[in-house]
Amino acid sequence: MREEQSIEAAFYKWDKKSKNEYRVRLNASIDVVQFLLNQGLALRGHDESESSLNKGNFLEALSWLSDRCDDIKPYVLEKAPKNNKIISHDIQKDIVIACKIETIKAIIKDLDGDYFALLVDESRDVSRKEQMTIYLRYVDKKGFAMETFIGLVHVKDTSVLSLKKTIVDVLAHHYLTLAYVRGQCYDAANNMQGELVLSISNTLIVLGASFKRVDEFRESQKEKLQKALDMDELERGRGLNQEHGLIKVSDTRWGSHHKSFENFISNFAFIVDVLDSLVKNASTSEEKAIESGFLRSCQTFEIVFLLHLMIDILEITTDLNVSLQILERDIANALILLQEVNDRFNEVTSYLLNDMACLNPIDTFSSFDIKKILVMAKLYPDDFEFNMRVLENQLVNYIIDVREIDKRFSNLGGVGEHARKLVETKKHLSYPLVFLLVTFALPLLVVTASVERAFSAMKYIKNDLRNQIDDEFLDVA
Repeated sequence: MREEQSIEAAFYKWDKKSKNEYRVRLNASIDVVQFLLNQGLALRGHDESESSLNKGNFLEALSWLSDRCDDIKPYVLEKAPKNNKIISHDIQKDIVIACKIETIKAIIKDLDGDYFALLVDESRDVSRKEQMTIYLRYVDKKGFAMETFIGLVHVKDTSVLSLKKTIVDVLAHHYLTLAYVRGQCYDAANNMQGELVLSISNTLIVLGASFKRVDEFRESQKEKLQKALDMDELERGRGLNQEHGLIKVSDTRWGSHHKSFENFISNFAFIVDVLDSLVKNASTSEEKAIESGFLRSCQTFEIVFLLHLMIDILEITTDLNVSLQILERDIANALILLQEVNDRFNEVTSYLLNDMACLNPIDTFSSFDIKKILVMAKLYPDDFEFNMRVLENQLVNYIIDVREIDKRFSNLGGVGEHARKLVETKKHLSYPLVFLLVTFALPLLVVTASVERAFSAMKYIKNDLRNQIDDEFLDVA
């Protein structure tokens, strides 16, 4: 294409009036797209023809806006040139992508090359694709802990190396590196494999392979429940003795394992009934051998023992997860909850968590311990190795300052307030190494509410009616 034929050249050939009209149309389309993105609404309609009564959210919202804005109405939709309406599907998608790019640029600018923590989780979308969401948590220039979404990526393989490569690629795309990571949280992103999970999963697949088998399961459940009620073995009442379906195990979520194992135990008698029926009614010897294998497998002592053992373990970790699902809970306030599962953490992590608590300003810095804080600093050799003496001096002067001199630090409620007060009083300039330690403590992640909200939004955007959304558009939407 010759230079004079390019879009840029054509644009500059327009007169001032044409350029202004074009900007009005473009800004109107951008405003509508931004509104629909904020509301999590679809852009396109099922029928966007002129005769349609509902042309979809984008066109209907643009029409509504033009009817109420005299500055826009003369230049959009039917008033615009047919080859320059700026409403095509490709343009809508380009605007959505541009919104994402500008949002990420603002996040990276706010981060400003500082340290950050990673928050990563996985979930399946309606198309059964494994999607991984990535959040950054960092302390901004005002001392606020920020959690920002930077990407939703389809992962074909959930192995550790594959997930690491995906994370590195996403960070590199935004000119970030793992060298600046000072905290990591992979909520429920564990490949929990083994004989127990495979046995339970395969059994549930067999039971749900046909509607007939599901009906047999429900009939067995209904029959046994009614028999128990007739013999007064079960308590009667509203909401009690409901039918329970079969909950399959997800590959990467501990919560799903807990629910699935618990469900399997409560429905064990009904599951055995259906498997026994499948063995008796098998049409071939090969089919009978397969069904008999599943029946024997789920009745072995090892499987039953492991089921009950895993239920006990997962109940503790699940309760802890639920307890930590509170926005703004910082690492110091979470330590009480972590005591019951302290064995889950290795020695270095336990030191780190306990030493971070020394930066908690509650009760006039009653937990402040310079020795422990220095031990914590040694876990970050790249940042403090050559500044340990300076850090110790700053800590000595700092605790005297905030305890005995500056009363603005007397009623702080957590590490988050501690960081904000340091910036507000400009003491982060007087005690830069102390502030650096606080900014390391604050991004340590003990909650995952943001990621869970991201998956809720994903399931709202990509649902049964919009299950063909590609991975790139799902990410930017």
